[in-house]
Amino acid sequence: MSGDRLPEVSRLDPDEVLAGFVPTRRFARARFDTYEPDERFASQRAALDRMQAFAKTTAPRKKGLTLFKREVPTQRAVYLDGGYGVGKTHLLAATYLAAHGQRLYLSFAELAYTITRLGLDAALDAFAGAQLLCIDEFELDDVAQTRMASMFLRQLFERSPTHVVTTSNTLPSDLGRGRFAAEAFQREIGEIARLFETVSIDGEDYRHRRWDELGTAQPGNVHLANALVLAWNELARELERVHPIHYAQIAAQLPGLHVVGLDTIADQAVALRLVHFVDKLYDQEVRLALGANVPLTELFAANYRHGGYEKKYRRCLSRLHELLRETEVGEGIAAEVELG
Repeated sequence: MSGDRLPEVSRLDPDEVLAGFVPTRRFARARFDTYEPDERFASQRAALDRMQAFAKTTAPRKKGLTLFKREVPTQRAVYLDGGYGVGKTHLLAATYLAAHGQRLYLSFAELAYTITRLGLDAALDAFAGAQLLCIDEFELDDVAQTRMASMFLRQLFERSPTHVVTTSNTLPSDLGRGRFAAEAFQREIGEIARLFETVSIDGEDYRHRRWDELGTAQPGNVHLANALVLAWNELARELERVHPIHYAQIAAQLPGLHVVGLDTIADQAVALRLVHFVDKLYDQEVRLALGANVPLTELFAANYRHGGYEKKYRRCLSRLHELLRETEVGEGIAAEVELG
Protein backbone atom coordinates (compact mmCIF):
# COMPACT_ATOMS: atom_id res chain seq x y z
CA MET A 1 0.00 0.00 0.00
CA SER A 2 1.69 3.20 -1.12
CA GLY A 3 0.58 6.73 -1.79
CA ASP A 4 0.64 10.16 -0.31
CA ARG A 5 -2.65 10.37 1.54
CA LEU A 6 -3.89 9.10 4.88
CA PRO A 7 -7.28 7.32 4.96
CA GLU A 8 -10.26 9.63 4.68
CA VAL A 9 -12.34 10.39 7.76
CA SER A 10 -16.11 10.40 7.98
CA ARG A 11 -18.10 13.09 9.76
CA LEU A 12 -19.97 11.28 12.49
CA ASP A 13 -23.11 12.49 14.20
CA PRO A 14 -22.99 12.97 18.00
CA ASP A 15 -24.56 9.60 18.77
CA GLU A 16 -21.95 7.81 16.66
CA VAL A 17 -19.17 9.79 18.31
CA LEU A 18 -20.37 8.80 21.79
CA ALA A 19 -20.73 5.16 20.74
CA GLY A 20 -17.06 5.15 19.78
CA PHE A 21 -15.88 6.16 23.25
CA VAL A 22 -14.58 2.74 24.31
CA PRO A 23 -11.07 1.49 25.20
CA THR A 24 -8.69 1.50 22.25
CA ARG A 25 -7.37 -1.65 20.59
CA ARG A 26 -4.23 -1.74 22.77
CA PHE A 27 -6.17 -1.43 26.02
CA ALA A 28 -9.30 -3.41 25.16
CA ARG A 29 -7.68 -6.43 26.86
CA ALA A 30 -6.58 -4.57 30.01
CA ARG A 31 -7.70 -6.15 33.25
CA PHE A 32 -6.77 -5.64 36.88
CA ASP A 33 -5.25 -9.12 37.01
CA THR A 34 -2.95 -8.36 34.05
CA TYR A 35 -1.54 -5.22 35.67
CA GLU A 36 1.89 -6.14 37.06
CA PRO A 37 2.96 -3.71 39.81
CA ASP A 38 6.69 -3.08 40.16
CA GLU A 39 7.16 -4.13 43.77
CA ARG A 40 9.97 -1.59 44.15
CA PHE A 41 7.26 1.08 44.07
CA ALA A 42 4.56 0.50 46.68
CA SER A 43 2.32 3.14 45.07
CA GLN A 44 1.70 0.85 42.08
CA ARG A 45 0.19 -1.89 44.25
CA ALA A 46 -1.75 0.76 46.21
CA ALA A 47 -3.15 2.24 42.97
CA LEU A 48 -4.24 -1.20 41.78
CA ASP A 49 -6.04 -1.88 45.06
CA ARG A 50 -7.66 1.56 45.01
CA MET A 51 -9.01 1.20 41.49
CA GLN A 52 -10.35 -2.29 42.12
CA ALA A 53 -12.28 -0.89 45.07
CA PHE A 54 -13.38 2.16 43.07
CA ALA A 55 -14.80 0.04 40.23
CA LYS A 56 -17.14 -1.63 42.70
CA THR A 57 -18.59 1.76 43.76
CA THR A 58 -19.81 2.52 40.24
CA ALA A 59 -22.81 0.19 40.48
CA PRO A 60 -25.96 2.27 39.93
CA ARG A 61 -27.86 3.02 43.13
CA LYS A 62 -31.50 2.19 43.53
CA LYS A 63 -33.88 4.95 42.58
CA GLY A 64 -34.87 7.20 45.42
CA LEU A 65 -31.68 6.68 47.39
CA THR A 66 -29.42 9.18 45.65
CA LEU A 67 -29.19 12.72 46.98
CA PHE A 68 -27.08 15.18 45.04
CA LYS A 69 -24.99 17.74 46.87
CA ARG A 70 -22.80 20.50 45.57
CA GLU A 71 -19.86 19.00 47.46
CA VAL A 72 -18.50 16.06 45.45
CA PRO A 73 -17.76 12.86 47.40
CA THR A 74 -14.12 11.95 46.79
CA GLN A 75 -14.99 8.35 45.94
CA ARG A 76 -16.77 9.57 42.81
CA ALA A 77 -13.66 11.10 41.22
CA VAL A 78 -10.12 9.70 41.09
CA TYR A 79 -7.13 11.36 39.44
CA LEU A 80 -4.33 8.92 38.54
CA ASP A 81 -1.11 10.94 38.52
CA GLY A 82 2.29 9.65 37.45
CA GLY A 83 5.00 9.62 34.82
CA TYR A 84 4.60 7.95 31.45
CA GLY A 85 4.89 4.17 31.32
CA VAL A 86 3.78 3.37 34.89
CA GLY A 87 0.46 1.80 33.87
CA LYS A 88 -2.04 4.61 34.41
CA THR A 89 -3.93 3.96 31.18
CA HIS A 90 -3.96 0.22 31.85
CA LEU A 91 -5.64 0.88 35.20
CA LEU A 92 -8.05 3.34 33.56
CA ALA A 93 -9.15 0.79 30.96
CA ALA A 94 -9.31 -1.99 33.56
CA THR A 95 -11.60 0.19 35.68
CA TYR A 96 -13.86 0.76 32.67
CA LEU A 97 -14.03 -2.96 31.92
CA ALA A 98 -14.70 -3.91 35.55
CA ALA A 99 -17.31 -1.23 36.22
CA HIS A 100 -21.08 -1.44 35.98
CA GLY A 101 -23.63 0.53 34.00
CA GLN A 102 -23.14 2.84 31.04
CA ARG A 103 -19.51 3.83 30.59
CA LEU A 104 -17.56 6.17 28.34
CA TYR A 105 -13.80 6.07 27.68
CA LEU A 106 -12.04 8.87 25.81
CA SER A 107 -9.04 11.16 25.85
CA PHE A 108 -9.19 14.65 27.30
CA ALA A 109 -8.65 16.04 23.79
CA GLU A 110 -11.71 14.10 22.61
CA LEU A 111 -13.71 15.41 25.56
CA ALA A 112 -12.72 19.00 24.80
CA TYR A 113 -13.60 18.60 21.14
CA THR A 114 -16.97 17.04 21.94
CA ILE A 115 -17.88 19.85 24.33
CA THR A 116 -16.90 22.42 21.71
CA ARG A 117 -18.85 20.64 18.98
CA LEU A 118 -22.03 19.95 20.95
CA GLY A 119 -21.99 22.95 23.27
CA LEU A 120 -21.69 22.70 27.04
CA ASP A 121 -25.34 22.00 27.85
CA ALA A 122 -25.75 19.31 25.19
CA ALA A 123 -22.45 17.70 26.20
CA LEU A 124 -23.52 17.65 29.84
CA ASP A 125 -26.79 15.97 28.87
CA ALA A 126 -24.88 13.36 26.86
CA PHE A 127 -22.24 12.56 29.47
CA ALA A 128 -24.57 12.81 32.47
CA GLY A 129 -26.22 9.58 31.37
CA ALA A 130 -23.02 7.63 32.01
CA GLN A 131 -22.35 5.87 35.28
CA LEU A 132 -18.59 6.09 34.64
CA LEU A 133 -16.53 8.53 32.60
CA CYS A 134 -12.89 7.56 31.96
CA ILE A 135 -10.69 10.40 30.68
CA ASP A 136 -7.14 9.62 29.54
CA GLU A 137 -4.32 12.18 29.46
CA PHE A 138 -5.93 15.10 31.27
CA GLU A 139 -3.95 18.19 30.27
CA LEU A 140 -4.63 21.91 30.19
CA ASP A 141 -2.93 23.57 27.23
CA ASP A 142 -4.62 26.97 27.33
CA VAL A 143 -6.99 29.26 29.19
CA ALA A 144 -10.09 28.20 27.24
CA GLN A 145 -9.52 24.55 28.12
CA THR A 146 -9.06 25.44 31.79
CA ARG A 147 -12.34 27.31 32.02
CA MET A 148 -14.17 24.67 30.01
CA ALA A 149 -12.86 21.77 32.12
CA SER A 150 -13.67 23.49 35.40
CA MET A 151 -17.23 24.35 34.37
CA PHE A 152 -17.94 20.97 32.75
CA LEU A 153 -16.74 18.87 35.69
CA ARG A 154 -18.45 20.99 38.32
CA GLN A 155 -21.79 20.90 36.54
CA LEU A 156 -21.48 17.21 35.66
CA PHE A 157 -21.10 16.27 39.32
CA GLU A 158 -23.91 18.59 40.39
CA ARG A 159 -26.49 17.19 37.99
CA SER A 160 -25.62 13.47 37.79
CA PRO A 161 -24.29 10.47 39.75
CA THR A 162 -21.48 10.02 37.21
CA HIS A 163 -18.18 8.66 38.51
CA VAL A 164 -14.97 9.93 36.88
CA VAL A 165 -11.45 8.53 36.58
CA THR A 166 -8.74 10.44 34.78
CA THR A 167 -5.04 10.00 34.11
CA SER A 168 -2.36 12.65 33.81
CA ASN A 169 1.39 13.18 33.86
CA THR A 170 0.83 16.30 35.97
CA LEU A 171 -0.55 16.81 39.47
CA PRO A 172 -3.91 18.62 39.31
CA SER A 173 -2.51 21.61 41.18
CA ASP A 174 0.25 21.97 38.54
CA LEU A 175 -1.94 21.76 35.43
CA GLY A 176 -1.06 24.31 32.75
CA ARG A 177 2.31 25.21 34.26
CA GLY A 178 4.78 26.23 31.58
CA ARG A 179 2.10 26.35 28.86
CA PHE A 180 0.17 29.51 29.72
CA ALA A 181 -0.11 31.98 32.61
CA ALA A 182 -1.54 29.29 34.86
CA GLU A 183 -0.96 31.34 38.01
CA ALA A 184 -3.70 33.71 36.81
CA PHE A 185 -6.20 30.86 36.80
CA GLN A 186 -5.47 29.20 40.11
CA ARG A 187 -9.12 29.43 41.14
CA GLU A 188 -10.22 27.31 38.18
CA ILE A 189 -7.27 24.93 38.48
CA GLY A 190 -7.81 24.65 42.23
CA GLU A 191 -11.48 23.90 41.66
CA ILE A 192 -10.57 21.04 39.32
CA ALA A 193 -8.07 19.70 41.87
CA ARG A 194 -10.66 19.74 44.67
CA LEU A 195 -13.05 17.59 42.65
CA PHE A 196 -10.66 14.63 42.65
CA GLU A 197 -9.01 12.22 45.00
CA THR A 198 -5.42 12.11 43.74
CA VAL A 199 -3.76 8.69 43.51
CA SER A 200 -0.06 9.11 42.68
CA ILE A 201 1.84 6.29 40.96
CA ASP A 202 5.63 6.22 41.12
CA GLY A 203 7.91 4.11 38.98
CA GLU A 204 9.92 3.78 35.81
CA ASP A 205 8.69 3.54 32.23
CA TYR A 206 7.68 -0.12 31.93
CA ARG A 207 8.91 -0.07 28.34
CA HIS A 208 12.41 0.02 29.84
CA ARG A 209 13.90 2.44 27.37
CA ARG A 210 16.32 5.12 28.50
CA TRP A 211 16.18 8.51 26.78
CA ASP A 212 19.71 8.17 25.34
CA GLU A 213 19.01 4.70 23.93
CA LEU A 214 16.31 5.85 21.54
CA GLY A 215 17.09 5.83 17.85
CA THR A 216 20.37 3.88 17.97
CA ALA A 217 19.23 1.08 15.64
CA GLN A 218 21.25 0.71 12.47
CA PRO A 219 19.73 0.96 8.96
CA GLY A 220 17.88 -2.08 7.73
CA ASN A 221 15.73 -3.13 4.81
CA VAL A 222 12.14 -2.93 5.98
CA HIS A 223 9.10 -3.96 4.03
CA LEU A 224 5.73 -3.90 5.73
CA ALA A 225 3.11 -5.68 3.68
CA ASN A 226 0.10 -3.46 2.89
CA ALA A 227 1.64 -0.51 4.75
CA LEU A 228 1.07 3.08 3.67
CA VAL A 229 4.39 4.67 2.64
CA LEU A 230 4.66 8.42 3.23
CA ALA A 231 7.47 10.94 3.17
CA TRP A 232 7.59 12.95 6.38
CA ASN A 233 6.70 16.23 4.65
CA GLU A 234 3.64 14.52 3.12
CA LEU A 235 2.56 13.13 6.50
CA ALA A 236 2.99 16.56 8.11
CA ARG A 237 0.72 18.11 5.46
CA GLU A 238 -1.85 15.36 5.92
CA LEU A 239 -1.94 15.83 9.69
CA GLU A 240 -2.42 19.58 9.26
CA ARG A 241 -5.43 19.22 6.94
CA VAL A 242 -7.62 17.35 9.47
CA HIS A 243 -8.56 18.11 13.05
CA PRO A 244 -6.57 15.98 15.56
CA ILE A 245 -9.86 14.57 16.85
CA HIS A 246 -9.92 12.46 13.66
CA TYR A 247 -6.45 10.96 14.15
CA ALA A 248 -7.90 8.01 16.06
CA GLN A 249 -10.25 7.18 13.17
CA ILE A 250 -7.33 7.44 10.74
CA ALA A 251 -5.05 5.21 12.84
CA ALA A 252 -7.77 2.56 13.14
CA GLN A 253 -7.83 2.25 9.33
CA LEU A 254 -4.07 1.90 8.86
CA PRO A 255 -2.76 -1.65 8.37
CA GLY A 256 0.77 -0.29 8.73
CA LEU A 257 2.73 2.92 8.20
CA HIS A 258 6.25 3.52 6.86
CA VAL A 259 7.44 7.12 7.22
CA VAL A 260 10.65 8.20 5.46
CA GLY A 261 12.71 11.36 5.69
CA LEU A 262 12.02 12.23 9.34
CA ASP A 263 14.10 15.14 10.56
CA THR A 264 14.26 17.50 13.52
CA ILE A 265 10.93 19.33 13.78
CA ALA A 266 11.41 23.06 14.27
CA ASP A 267 7.73 24.06 14.42
CA GLN A 268 6.04 23.26 17.72
CA ALA A 269 2.56 23.08 16.18
CA VAL A 270 3.83 20.43 13.73
CA ALA A 271 5.60 18.60 16.57
CA LEU A 272 2.49 18.49 18.75
CA ARG A 273 0.38 17.17 15.89
CA LEU A 274 2.87 14.33 15.48
CA VAL A 275 2.77 13.65 19.24
CA HIS A 276 -1.00 13.32 19.12
CA PHE A 277 -0.84 11.11 16.02
CA VAL A 278 1.74 8.80 17.60
CA ASP A 279 -0.56 8.43 20.63
CA LYS A 280 -3.28 7.15 18.31
CA LEU A 281 -0.90 4.85 16.40
CA TYR A 282 0.12 3.42 19.76
CA ASP A 283 -3.48 3.03 20.93
CA GLN A 284 -4.37 1.16 17.73
CA GLU A 285 -1.17 -0.96 17.69
CA VAL A 286 -0.30 0.16 14.14
CA ARG A 287 2.77 -1.52 12.63
CA LEU A 288 5.39 1.19 12.11
CA ALA A 289 8.69 1.63 10.27
CA LEU A 290 10.71 4.84 10.17
CA GLY A 291 13.46 6.27 8.03
CA ALA A 292 15.06 9.16 9.90
CA ASN A 293 17.83 11.64 9.11
CA VAL A 294 18.52 12.11 12.84
CA PRO A 295 18.41 9.88 15.94
CA LEU A 296 14.95 9.80 17.48
CA THR A 297 16.30 11.70 20.48
CA GLU A 298 16.77 14.66 18.12
CA LEU A 299 13.37 14.43 16.47
CA PHE A 300 12.04 17.29 18.61
CA ALA A 301 14.01 20.50 19.03
CA ALA A 302 15.79 20.67 22.40
CA ASN A 303 13.99 23.83 23.52
CA TYR A 304 10.66 21.99 23.04
CA ARG A 305 11.82 18.85 24.84
CA HIS A 306 12.58 20.84 27.96
CA GLY A 307 9.62 23.24 27.98
CA GLY A 308 6.04 23.01 29.12
CA TYR A 309 5.34 20.04 26.84
CA GLU A 310 8.40 18.03 27.89
CA LYS A 311 6.39 15.09 29.24
CA LYS A 312 4.37 14.87 26.02
CA TYR A 313 7.53 14.64 23.93
CA ARG A 314 9.14 12.07 26.20
CA ARG A 315 5.98 9.95 26.15
CA CYS A 316 5.92 10.19 22.34
CA LEU A 317 9.51 8.99 21.99
CA SER A 318 8.90 6.15 24.40
CA ARG A 319 5.84 5.06 22.44
CA LEU A 320 7.63 5.41 19.11
CA HIS A 321 10.37 3.13 20.37
CA GLU A 322 7.82 0.58 21.57
CA LEU A 323 5.95 0.63 18.25
CA LEU A 324 9.20 0.01 16.38
CA ARG A 325 10.08 -2.84 18.75
CA GLU A 326 6.63 -4.41 18.34
CA THR A 327 6.95 -4.19 14.56
CA GLU A 328 10.38 -5.82 14.72
CA VAL A 329 9.05 -8.69 16.81
CA GLY A 330 5.83 -9.08 14.83
CA GLU A 331 7.41 -8.92 11.40
CA GLY A 332 10.60 -10.76 12.26
CA ILE A 333 12.65 -7.87 10.86
CA ALA A 334 14.97 -5.19 12.13
CA ALA A 335 12.99 -1.94 12.52
CA GLU A 336 14.53 0.72 10.33
CA VAL A 337 15.82 3.99 11.70
CA GLU A 338 18.18 5.33 9.03
CA LEU A 339 20.78 7.74 10.36
CA GLY A 340 21.95 10.05 7.59
